[in-house]
Amino acid sequence: MFFGGILFLLLPFVLFSVTAGVVAYFVVPAIVQKVRHDSALVTLEQRFARGEIDSEEFKKRRQELIAR
Repeated sequence: MFFGGILFLLLPFVLFSVTAGVVAYFVVPAIVQKVRHDSALVTLEQRFARGEIDSEEFKKRRQELIAR
């Protein structure tokens, strides 16, 4: 009886932990990828604004980033 009661109390914790782990496994990489992608676009826009690359190079690289 004692172990059954402990298992019953731990069950919600275990289910929550597993659910949080699964969500983190699938969601966190997507968020990291989006941040990296946005960062690359910002860097590209800054380089264009500073005149380091011309309009044609900007459009080409931007298209490559967006296609990913």
